[in-house]
Amino acid sequence: MIQPKIKIFGQVYKVIQIEFDKKTGAIEKIVYQVSEHQYKTVFRGNEMITKSLTSKFKIQKPTLHPYHGYAYAPDLECLLVQST
Repeated sequence: MIQPKIKIFGQVYKVIQIEFDKKTGAIEKIVYQVSEHQYKTVFRGNEMITKSLTSKFKIQKPTLHPYHGYAYAPDLECLLVQST
């Protein structure tokens, strides 16, 4: 099996872990390696909380959480790219 990679925020990274929804089989979470000992996570989601934490807004592309080191994206499958 070929090691998958993720293209997010204009960069390509090595995928460490992929979690799937048990009922639908859709990808729910991807953990990727940014550097030797640093990992980031992107979750499936189509809304993000505002910086004021008072409301939410719809997202169309990967978006970082305003206060945490993870991101949300509406379609995780399209972020995966094949290694060459």
